[in-house]
Amino acid sequence: MASAQGRAEGGFFSRLTSGLNFSFGRGGAAIGLNIGASSVKVCELRKKKNSWSLEKYASVLLPEIASEQREIMNSTSIIQAIQQAMKSAGISSKDVCSSVVGSGLIIKTLSITVDNPKELQDQVFWEAEQYIPFDISEVVVDYQVLNKSKDNQYEVILVAVKKDFLDEYMGVITDAKLVPKYMDAEVFALQNVFESNYAVSKTEAVLLADVGAMSTKIMICSGGIPYLTKDTAFGGVLITNEIQRDLKLGTALDAEALKVSGNLPHEVAEVVNRVSQQLGTDLKKTIDFYTASSLGPPIVGILLSGGASRTPDLSRTIEEITGVATQIMNPFQMVTAGSRMSHDFLMSIASEVVMPMGLAIRAGSGE
Repeated sequence: MASAQGRAEGGFFSRLTSGLNFSFGRGGAAIGLNIGASSVKVCELRKKKNSWSLEKYASVLLPEIASEQREIMNSTSIIQAIQQAMKSAGISSKDVCSSVVGSGLIIKTLSITVDNPKELQDQVFWEAEQYIPFDISEVVVDYQVLNKSKDNQYEVILVAVKKDFLDEYMGVITDAKLVPKYMDAEVFALQNVFESNYAVSKTEAVLLADVGAMSTKIMICSGGIPYLTKDTAFGGVLITNEIQRDLKLGTALDAEALKVSGNLPHEVAEVVNRVSQQLGTDLKKTIDFYTASSLGPPIVGILLSGGASRTPDLSRTIEEITGVATQIMNPFQMVTAGSRMSHDFLMSIASEVVMPMGLAIRAGSGE
């Protein structure tokens, strides 16, 4: 696989069947560490025959939003949260797979035509310079061929990450006394969980949307191929802030309590529905672009994950706006769990465990 750090160094990337992944070694324990905007989550998976088993899990809330545009803003609180999560989960392994997301990461699908396959790498890196808004010497770049047509046209997925952005994430992990053996992109971790739990079709596509605190990670994939990836600035914090503003509540905690209550007051339900329509509209535009561009097979379903996906009526609102069947992803459809984890506990963490689980799958798969 071709790769480059700037244009000189290589060997930093590797690929799973489900997507492109940054790699910093071979093998590794099946530990997934997800550093989110509002929490740190960690899990340990174990391979059992042809499936995975979730053995340990813990989530620790950050005292405040510790990242902006997912750039590390408060490293001390993140380091402490990582250490607390590892201790709470009872995980002793130091090797982890973590991830990067946000403004320092660029993922783009390109169509490139070359007469000689040996020219493909140079052409990809030339194209990369046109799409990356940073100096090429400041980024790590790699690509993976998705498809090749008879007329020498290659469909390529390009991934680039700023070196200093990557260093920030690796820095808090190493300062927490862990080893970032693999670094992945969150959307590919999301795809890992989907493909470990659902039948994969080459003739139908699915839209995966992980709704977090500050943003929603979107991927449209089919047959193991990621056709479109996107980040949108919609998250649970947006809903909370709107409730606090409209109802003139004293703190965001008061608004959050109302948002997650089982029986929403009418005025809160109106705010939640209004804001939820923003995500539904954005997903509709994404689907329309994908369809109009003939990027891949038709989309037959939307699967939601992430802590904010549990927002009341969010899936119903999205389905009404997009016209596509929408449900919450079940990460335990094929993945089992250790005997000490009750069914009720698994259902309570199902939405939030997806991202660290996808990273653990990456770690456990190795090279």
